[in-house]
Amino acid sequence: MSLRRAQLERQLQNAETAIADYSKVLDEQKIPDDQRKKHPKMRQYNAQRTQIVNRLKSLKVIEGREESFKQSESQD
Repeated sequence: MSLRRAQLERQLQNAETAIADYSKVLDEQKIPDDQRKKHPKMRQYNAQRTQIVNRLKSLKVIEGREESFKQSESQD
């Protein structure tokens, strides 16, 4: 596992923790579930999480490409 992957996974875990923590705050404020998507802070946390998830997907594609390149070099 590359350092970058470990870093992204840690950031994803932190983002999910932030979402869970802020959900508790919204529970205390008695904000209904359908209104949470519209709440600015929750939108920010969800956007950060989505961005990290997309980066992990891109990294997975890049790692696959690098692995296939290494395999093709070893066959030559």
